[in-house]
Amino acid sequence: MQALAAAFSTKIQKREDAFYEPRQQSYYCVSSDDDWVAAGSGESPPKDESQPPVHPTKIRLISWNIDILVPFAEERMSAALDHLYDVVSSTEPESAIIIFFQEMGVSDMEQIRDSAWVKQRFNLTDIDSRNWLSPHYGTITLLDRRLYIDSVFRVPWYSKFDRDGLFVDIVLHNQAHPDGPQKTMRLCNTHLESLVADPPVRPIQTTAAKQYLHHDSVSSAILAGDLNAIQPFDRTLHEDNNLNDAYLLIGGEGAGPGEEDSDNGYTWGYQVPQAMRDRFGCSRMDKIFFTGSLNPIKFQRIGMGVKAAEEHRQMITEAGELDWVSDHYGVMCDFVLTAGGQLVEQKHEGE
Repeated sequence: MQALAAAFSTKIQKREDAFYEPRQQSYYCVSSDDDWVAAGSGESPPKDESQPPVHPTKIRLISWNIDILVPFAEERMSAALDHLYDVVSSTEPESAIIIFFQEMGVSDMEQIRDSAWVKQRFNLTDIDSRNWLSPHYGTITLLDRRLYIDSVFRVPWYSKFDRDGLFVDIVLHNQAHPDGPQKTMRLCNTHLESLVADPPVRPIQTTAAKQYLHHDSVSSAILAGDLNAIQPFDRTLHEDNNLNDAYLLIGGEGAGPGEEDSDNGYTWGYQVPQAMRDRFGCSRMDKIFFTGSLNPIKFQRIGMGVKAAEEHRQMITEAGELDWVSDHYGVMCDFVLTAGGQLVEQKHEGE
């Protein structure tokens, strides 16, 4: 935590341009021996016969920041995974599920990769911290095993907190033009710069992401995560970069437009110490942006009121900590692919 404290007080040091270039990485699947192996290592993942074929156009995107700055990480992450298991289990079985995590520590990663339901349902972009720029602000994306993953890469942002964008390209079938070029859905899991900076940093980071989201080869894209939206300019970052804000479109009552400065939209401020809430108020830090051939159907928050397991709460509160899983609510949006783009099933062992 001393390294984190130092980062808060330092200025950003601009790196050489090469530092900000995309960095390709592997993703990981579970082998027939129940071990995580790098995709392309010679072993295709066995097919999960308990799951139906993926629906060609239905996607559920979940994003959640799990607070790295408070103790009892393992107890809180265990409860977070239990909650997500319930969310995943209640999802329409045919829908492809994608989960973005931000603010991961090493113990969080270990719990994710050891979770039985994660092994059964998902591939992982990471199984350790080797691709993280910092051990304190890690990101990981869980990808429905039925999805055809083309590539995974990270793009470092201009940042004093070592933030980046974790990108995943998903192969789509071009139903409208079967003989035409392959379509790609690009996902970006990110944790934008914390706090107030002068000059502002989050607009620079979002503009850096824009070129990847609007690339000629990309027919649809989603950027989501903890966007630390705490200043007036944060309200228009989606418009400034030709993106749509899912909550503002359908996050209100009856799937109507969502409103800024609304209890229906806030994702931070309810599960923090009262002194912090009195000082900073509530805010809609966590967002889901999208562009291209996607239609948002339903938007909601998750993780509201979720606490560590009952047997751990006394220990946590006696240590002077709150027993919430995270200071953030998660966000979730159901999408439908449009314009002829369709999900393609990943090939499995024996097929």
